[in-house]
Amino acid sequence: MAGNLVSGAMLAAGLTAAFVCAPAVSAEDWPGWRGRAGNSVSRETKLPERWSATSGIRWRVRVPGEGFSSPIVWRDRVFLTTAFERGSRRAVYCLNRTTGETLWMQSIQHDSPEITSAMTGHAAATPVTDGELVVAVFGNAGAVCYDMQGRQLWRYDLGQFNSELGLASSPVMHGELVILLCDHDGDRFTSFDSYLIALDKRTGAVRWKTERPNLYRSWSTPLIVESPERPGIPRTAELIVNGQDALRSYDPHTGKPLWHVTGMTGWVTPSPVFADGLIFATSGKDGPLLAVRPGGKGDVTEKSVAWKHEHGGPYVCSPIVVGNYLYLHNEQGILNCYETATGKSVYRQRLAGRYTASAVAADGKLYFTNEEGETQVVRAAPRFELISLNALGEYCLASPAISQGAIFVRTEHFLYCIAASKEEKGNAESPK
Repeated sequence: MAGNLVSGAMLAAGLTAAFVCAPAVSAEDWPGWRGRAGNSVSRETKLPERWSATSGIRWRVRVPGEGFSSPIVWRDRVFLTTAFERGSRRAVYCLNRTTGETLWMQSIQHDSPEITSAMTGHAAATPVTDGELVVAVFGNAGAVCYDMQGRQLWRYDLGQFNSELGLASSPVMHGELVILLCDHDGDRFTSFDSYLIALDKRTGAVRWKTERPNLYRSWSTPLIVESPERPGIPRTAELIVNGQDALRSYDPHTGKPLWHVTGMTGWVTPSPVFADGLIFATSGKDGPLLAVRPGGKGDVTEKSVAWKHEHGGPYVCSPIVVGNYLYLHNEQGILNCYETATGKSVYRQRLAGRYTASAVAADGKLYFTNEEGETQVVRAAPRFELISLNALGEYCLASPAISQGAIFVRTEHFLYCIAASKEEKGNAESPK
């Protein structure tokens, strides 16, 4: 899901020459679900505003298998996941960012794939990278880590998941940890309770594990935020998890619960976002939208909620903040714009089509991609302004990625690299 129902893939090819990459994240990278800071906002400028299936395309490469995860980008490489044989084989692909050529593909087998749905598939979680390691999560097939040359470093068995609608929460990296949210319906005879886990990103060893009993299906991806400095209390990192019935905070180094705010519904797909000192979280169907101050202990519902709307929450799409405005669109294409500080409604507008993908933003523009593969480019401003409508004519559930002047859009059958510069435009489809 776009809260994270999104995943992809490509054609196999041999391993190319070794690649050395510094671990520092640059502004041009899109290293995981929702990008550099988990907020879907890029510092890129001069991005394309207009394209079609036959113009403005640097390259297009066919995507084999099934899955709806988003692409991620690190320097000159793009990573995708996919699934084959009804989920019995899952794969990670590494592509050249400039040409779309497959550099390597590695797969893992598991003969008992989890139940899934048409909106998830067996490769729904977006992978994550730090420029040295790439980690992908594949439900019953477990979590797997590769180096940048495609060598498998470790694999961790997460257990047998039981959820009628599949899995979609993506991994996040924090320091030396890979953190995974493993929420599902469970079954006391064959499965396990939901849990949150941190693995050593270099070895796959368990650093901590926090049980989440009596919490069921959710597809949201956790978010790392910095809590504010207070008298006698230093600034600290918090792990924010949007899940059934509540928004919860954990210590990312130990997994210890810190605080919670009640008010979420039982259908939680959208990932939270952090901006202007507030965490914005929502849930469907037609659930609440909350603005929450980080920090505190225990139940902080009464003192930490800055503002709240009781209804309007999407089932799938995650919110996005640009400047002083929060943008929230639902599956029917209803876009709401709010002031971040007050929650005041600024405007309400219908976008064309139905939506599963979450929005991305850069250079004062918002990009909304609907299920028909049309991307509406909208001015990030307190008044609605449609800049362009760009149609690829293909089914699309994946959220775009932005890196180095290009937008990467994954449809059901293809990955597109959309670039603005004239010399890079064309319709050069890979022969593979």
